[in-house]
Amino acid sequence: MCSGKKIQSLHELPGVGERVAEKLKKRFGSEASALKAIFDGDLAALSGINGISQAFALSLVREAKAKNEGVSISDFLKTKEAFEIYSRLLKLIQSFAHTSYAQEKLSLFYPYPAAQKTRIEKRRALLFPYLKIAKTLEQEATFPILLTKVRQLKAEPETLWIRDRIILTSDPEALPFLKEKFGEFLSIQAAESLSEFVDLGRGYSHVIVFDDTFLGFDLPAGLEPEFFSGGPEKVAFWQIVPEKELAFFARNLSCIKACLGVLLTLRAQGFEIFDTFTTEEGTKLEKLLEKLNPSGELTEGFDPEIDRLKTALEALDSKLSLSLEAANKRFGELLEKSSVTLRGEELLRLANGDLEIRELLKGEVQAAYKKELRKLIEELSENLRLEGSEKLLLERLFPGEINYPLSPDSRGLQLLRQTLAQKLEEAKFIRKRELAKALFASRPAIETLVKAVLDFDLGFSIGCFSQHFGLSMPKLSQKAGIGFEAGENLFLKAKYGKVSPINYSLGKTSFSQKGLEERVVLLSGVNSGGKTSLLELLAQCVILGNMGFPVPALTLELGPVDEFYYFGKSNGTLDAGAFETTLKQFSVLADRSSKLVLADELESITEPGASARIIAGILELLVRDEQSLGIFVSHLSELILKNTKAKLRVDGIEAQGLDSELELIVNRTPIYSHIAKSTPELIVERLLRKTSGKEKEFYELLRSKF
Repeated sequence: MCSGKKIQSLHELPGVGERVAEKLKKRFGSEASALKAIFDGDLAALSGINGISQAFALSLVREAKAKNEGVSISDFLKTKEAFEIYSRLLKLIQSFAHTSYAQEKLSLFYPYPAAQKTRIEKRRALLFPYLKIAKTLEQEATFPILLTKVRQLKAEPETLWIRDRIILTSDPEALPFLKEKFGEFLSIQAAESLSEFVDLGRGYSHVIVFDDTFLGFDLPAGLEPEFFSGGPEKVAFWQIVPEKELAFFARNLSCIKACLGVLLTLRAQGFEIFDTFTTEEGTKLEKLLEKLNPSGELTEGFDPEIDRLKTALEALDSKLSLSLEAANKRFGELLEKSSVTLRGEELLRLANGDLEIRELLKGEVQAAYKKELRKLIEELSENLRLEGSEKLLLERLFPGEINYPLSPDSRGLQLLRQTLAQKLEEAKFIRKRELAKALFASRPAIETLVKAVLDFDLGFSIGCFSQHFGLSMPKLSQKAGIGFEAGENLFLKAKYGKVSPINYSLGKTSFSQKGLEERVVLLSGVNSGGKTSLLELLAQCVILGNMGFPVPALTLELGPVDEFYYFGKSNGTLDAGAFETTLKQFSVLADRSSKLVLADELESITEPGASARIIAGILELLVRDEQSLGIFVSHLSELILKNTKAKLRVDGIEAQGLDSELELIVNRTPIYSHIAKSTPELIVERLLRKTSGKEKEFYELLRSKF
């Protein structure tokens, strides 16, 4: 039993030396933070440290938990085989976890001794609501899918650089603070003069200024700084770099949306869970998140102006090319059809060189050129949905003089492109800031919700496990005994889907027949009849029951068990050293405590006569302790009874005979106070029925010996 003393130092934990302690402190920042991570069971963070395996992280957390609670996993699970059954059960339960968080946290659930009844009752009370939820949502196919998308929140990306924004200041004292606060994300420059201010600000779609030195000056077109008063220390981070806040939500978008889906699904089913987060808040946040895509950008359709500018910028070159091609084709056809009539005077001036052909053509074609140019500009403006100053920039792309083929001015085109891009980034920045402000306000609630949903999956996974296998909460009794109706071995049910239910009782329970309340039993029966399966079922029931979990039976009564011993089949007769070691394992049974001992064919450790006497001695020890329960599977029941005067019951799993294929028909539920036929007797009977003549006479002789 552990002391229950609060751990104050990493070095108090087994396996933590100076090297491991330094790694833990480096990862979590301090010893106190490292201890908190261990107490919180943060297995993912612990096992992520170089040199710390998943197994060591788990043992570290279990040790810390044991020291703080004053009880460890080995206080209940007393043998290697008992721990193996617990591990198999845990793996089965973990298969129902929807999140890695729940899967890891389930490893911290283990059975308590009955003396820790308060902890067991607390666990039971915690699980009851989840059993109900799992039953209600059994047909909700999308709900588990939502949970699979939930994970611990990721931090903002470490590298985030805003290229189209700059902070300018004329105050040299403010510069270090600005660089420390914002320098990781965008450019920060000092401007000592107006010209320097203008030069630095040009080329950025948004200029932020934290003093009013240049506030009253006329600035060039396109340079419209945003002035903040009151100093940079008073401004919220999302006002300057909203992308940082949006990046956090973008990285966790799927997770947060899934959590909101979990919340709203549960509320729709009438479960008032996650009470710190209202349904209205959930709906509002869902709508906000619809405006953000996983890359941290605003979704299309969120803002019509952003969509207009983005479309215009993306389509500018292609639309311009198509419109120019059509305009040049029309204008070329017009020129081909055109003719010039010269009067006599004009002919003489042309011959004398006093009149150029361009002047003659200009008058004739200018009107048609201007008409075609207006049509081109109107068509482009409409197709690109340009507005205000954008239209003026478009008109400046083409000269007023005839220019064929029509082609835009490259500088004018670049200016139009820059203007559209700058207006787009400015519009996006304004909307990002608005969205970041709203999301920033909800971040604490979101962090709480995600943690709550992860914890919810821990309980819900157990509920799903229970619902899948049809488990029920056991009735805890103060009498030494365990009894159940319609018990089903979980390992077999998981493998085969359907198993024969078993009714059985040991000790004092409401299932015990009158006069058959023995606490220690010998179990006989045919090979492959289900004796080992029954022991496993009992082990599953007592482990799950002492974990505070539901058990694999329709109804079950469980008396106090502080220690659980399971001894599996031996692989043959042991040598002297191994035999001595095995006996030492049983010596602990002399301790007077409420215990359950399950042993499977212990006689195989040595020759039958000696085995019978050893088993008889162990059983006598258990009978004397009125708090102990025990079932020993053995084919030597009659020989064991001859070696003891203790009051023992012998139950049998009986074969009811042979089927038409001459295979054994077995009733898996033990018959009380009945020594079952052995497998050899039934095999002899089967061979007898298959043969005739002299061979049949031989098997008749053998059968008469049983």
